Amino acid sequence: MSNEKIKDSEYYLRDISKTLNNLNKIMSCFLVVLTNESNFKSKTTNEVDAVVPKINEILKSIHKNIYD
Repeated sequence: MSNEKIKDSEYYLRDISKTLNNLNKIMSCFLVVLTNESNFKSKTTNEVDAVVPKINEILKSIHKNIYD
């Protein structure tokens, strides 16, 4: 295999890795939203605003446990 093909393969694999990492982050957020979906429907915007910081903490914890 030529060096050019190897480099192309490396770039391709890096792109796949970045895409999978982004997908993982999106799915983590989606999971949190799904678990709280029924709660969000019945809340006012002020109540949602009050809950969002806690959800952000949960997402940060999920991220830390996945990537650290």
